[in-house]
Amino acid sequence: MKPKSSFIQAFDKLPEKLPIYPLENALLPGGELPLELSAPDDLALFLRAVKTDQLIGMVQPEHNAPEGSIYQTGCAGRIRQYRERKDGKLNIMLTGVCRYKIIEQVRQKDGYTIARVDWAGFENDYETEDVELPIIKDFKETLRIYFDRHNMQVDWKVLDKLPVEQVVNNLVLVMNLDIDSKQRLLESPTVTQRIDLFSRLLNEKENPILVSTPDSKLVN
Repeated sequence: MKPKSSFIQAFDKLPEKLPIYPLENALLPGGELPLELSAPDDLALFLRAVKTDQLIGMVQPEHNAPEGSIYQTGCAGRIRQYRERKDGKLNIMLTGVCRYKIIEQVRQKDGYTIARVDWAGFENDYETEDVELPIIKDFKETLRIYFDRHNMQVDWKVLDKLPVEQVVNNLVLVMNLDIDSKQRLLESPTVTQRIDLFSRLLNEKENPILVSTPDSKLVN
């Protein structure tokens, strides 16, 4: 199965092991996630990734679980770009490639964790799903009602030009959803099902769930 980008390895070439990075934010397939790394173990993880497959396994800490527990489903992000800073920190941008399930975790001497992973069942992350037009129309109407209700300004000219999958990916990143909700969105089998869940989450929220970030260009 061929990837969506020529810079990403084919599905059957994905590695058996990944360095994993726990974070309270969900990277979705096709989405983008900026990271700032500074801790020695995080920098060691980054170096390991760039020397091998350029992939980092993003995964969320498990909610209401013992400290250090993580969900067993995450999403691998390809290091699309990075910038070394004079203060010793590192800014990187990840592009979501494919989801995976964790089979086994091994702590490394440098402090980060390598996981043996299973990609089976996530082949459709490599496909562009044709979401039906009525579903897209209903989803955008849900967004319009939500943003109007909370007096949020939206650049609809930008939003309407984006594929619906990209709209969902961008909004999930900048909205202050709880960990469980983001995990449910990540684990939704298809983009259509993810849109349906996202719409229901928006309808359930009485208060605005948007957080202001420098990476959000859609909503103010």
